[in-house]
This record gives sequence, C-alpha cells and structure tokens, in this order.
Amino acid sequence: MANTLPKPPVHERSDQALLEDLCQELRHVGICDSGLPDGKRVQQHIFEVGSIHDELTRRQLDPANYVAQLSSETNWQMEVLLEECLAYPQKLPYVRERDGIRRTLRCNLCHAAERPPDARLFWYCEACLIRVATALQERSGCEGLVIFRSYTPNSRCAHADAETPLAAEWRAEQIYGVCEQCIIEEIERRRALPSFF
Repeated sequence: MANTLPKPPVHERSDQALLEDLCQELRHVGICDSGLPDGKRVQQHIFEVGSIHDELTRRQLDPANYVAQLSSETNWQMEVLLEECLAYPQKLPYVRERDGIRRTLRCNLCHAAERPPDARLFWYCEACLIRVATALQERSGCEGLVIFRSYTPNSRCAHADAETPLAAEWRAEQIYGVCEQCIIEEIERRRALPSFF
C-alpha cells in the first residue's frame, strides 16, 4: 500500500477542505481524549484544531453549521469540544455525550456522573464509592461488585486480613480486593484535589 501524501499546510487548503478537516480533527480529539492531559497524540489533534480554526477565522468562515452536523452525527457535544480545544491547556477537551457527561470520565457503576481523571481503585464517581464503602460496612451486595474475603495476601489490600470484607469489580480479570479504609482514603484524596471541571 502506498504511503498517504501529507496534507498541504493549513493556509494552502481550500475553504471546504478546512471545514472538513476541522470536523475530522475534532472527531480525533474525541476519540483520543483518554490520553489527556499530556498524551502526544491527543495534543497533536488539539493543536491542529486550533490551527485550522485560526485560518477559518482569518478567512471569516464560520464552521458552526459543520460542527452542529458533526454533533448530530456523533451524539457528542462538538461545539463545547471546539471551545475547550481552543482554550487548551486552561481547559481539558474531554468530549461530552448528549447528556453533558464527559465520555471518558463517565462513572463505570452508575453511568450518570463523572469520576476524576486520576481516579484510583475504581473508575467510579464519589457517590458510587460511598455505595461501595457502605456495602463493605454492611457486608451487603452492590451492583457491579464482588464482596468477598480472601486468605491470600496477594489478593487483598495492605489494610486487610483474612476476615476483612473486600470489594472488587465483578468483571476484573484478576481478583484483588480493597477494604473500606482504602475507599475512605480514596474519597479523601479526591476531595483534596483541585477541581477538574
């Protein structure tokens, strides 16, 4: 297969090509946003969005109709993504789904809230982490989790012994459980972080 020819510089592209390229680059940012904040691939696409947008502005071309169409095709809020790309690095351009939740940060348990980008233990929002802590405390079930005890030290956190209730995601390939203290420490750590919104 022959190599793809590189695109001409932004200032040499036609108006139509620039509008289409802007949409393509926005889509790439949305696909690669899990690499934020410092992934080279997503940064490259963010910078390309900015470069194309600058040229469109210089030519007095408004991409709003193209971006709106892209939003309807992807079910992502591309207008917001464009604004955040242009504000990068002051804002991190995570793509938002139709309900406003950032796709990459969507809680893996309730699917209705966000987790911080650097979530540890579970990719859950704070409310779901509290549900996990409560399930451990009450030794009751919790959707999406396995509550268990383990005699194997390699399968449990440092706080735990063989009688400590542990939680693990049910779909984990390798069972490793964390205790209520781990969950409390994670909640406290998150609350001490600067806001990521």
